[in-house]
Amino acid sequence: MSKFMATFLQTYSSKIRAKSFIISTLIIVLVIFIGANFDKIIDFFDSSEEVTAVKVEGDEAFYSQFKGAMDALDSGMTVKPYEGDVGSAEVHLSIEETAPLAVTLHSDNEIPSEQVNKIETALAQVQRSNTIMALNLSEEEAQRLNATPDISYDIASESGSADDGGSAPGDTPEVNPLNAVVFYVTVIVMFFIIINYASQIGTEVAMEKTSRVIEMIVSSVPPVTHLLAKISAMILVSLTQLFIFLLAIVAAVWIFDFGSIIGDLGLEANEQTAALIVYSGIYLVLGLVLYLSLSAMLGSFISRMEDLQQALLPVTMLALGGFYIAIFNIWGEADNMLVKVSSFFPFFTPFVMPLRAMHAETSQMTLLIGVAILIVSIALAVILAASIYRNSVLSTSGGIFKNLKRIRKE
Repeated sequence: MSKFMATFLQTYSSKIRAKSFIISTLIIVLVIFIGANFDKIIDFFDSSEEVTAVKVEGDEAFYSQFKGAMDALDSGMTVKPYEGDVGSAEVHLSIEETAPLAVTLHSDNEIPSEQVNKIETALAQVQRSNTIMALNLSEEEAQRLNATPDISYDIASESGSADDGGSAPGDTPEVNPLNAVVFYVTVIVMFFIIINYASQIGTEVAMEKTSRVIEMIVSSVPPVTHLLAKISAMILVSLTQLFIFLLAIVAAVWIFDFGSIIGDLGLEANEQTAALIVYSGIYLVLGLVLYLSLSAMLGSFISRMEDLQQALLPVTMLALGGFYIAIFNIWGEADNMLVKVSSFFPFFTPFVMPLRAMHAETSQMTLLIGVAILIVSIALAVILAASIYRNSVLSTSGGIFKNLKRIRKE
């Protein structure tokens, strides 16, 4: 255990003190803080100034109609009669024509688009009222003029009628926006961490094998113990970086009121959100462990640094496959056969199972089976990596396939 801990602590401390780790972590934390202050950044560059009052230059009838319309919209702007002066946060509305209605808004600053929309809506209501009065329409005719059409939909699906009351196979599910954000963050973060740390652990293992350092290491530390310590240290480094990102997100929510931005965007949780967050975290951690174990196993095959990229190519291709299946099927059919099958393939499971966790029809048993598949796969990958590393740690054979043939014979 002491030899394991010595290698583990040395690898872990060297990695978290590396400039690449510090710089990449700071960049992501900075991006999180910038995202939390996105609304403030937009306001900083926005030259528009919020309007507090609209001063109307017109007759009493128009003033009353416009004021009533603005009050009904709950616009947050006070309507006052124009008396010759306009403040810095006020606009001057003057009537140019009455039939049809034409007005001019005078302002020293740009008016926010939301407030412009409310003023235009109020003016449209005044114009509609004037038109009804000019045409001498009755109350019933005015109601018919403003009535919306009654539309009923009778859409026959390929595998069921419109009166079934349930969703037919092949229906596209309605995705909760907050759940989609959680899913995208999980998959994208997992993909980039896998690509980053898979290369690092493969390089660590390959570099020791291609130098004379490994001869001194194995004389004091068993090869399997050394490899497992390396894998465990790299896994903890990746989890440390994830934990820092999580702390940055929590800090952004509490310090910069990031929760209000989420509310403004209309992101609301539903009954699947809590389970999705839990399972996304589980699959994220297990996915990192699986891919890093696979990278260590592939790094054990090579004896030359020139073969490293070729050896790690399967990791990149598998991660890309799972990533694209998950990303391009989030808005697809709920019963997509590709999603169902790939979710039980170990190297796609970390990416695809969070997608299935978004939908209520996915059972808890299905999600737990995915967790069990990953745990078994991780155990097999670690055992294989340890066996291959032990048999090839002092090998000087050139090429991956030569090492594979030699290991099979042994």
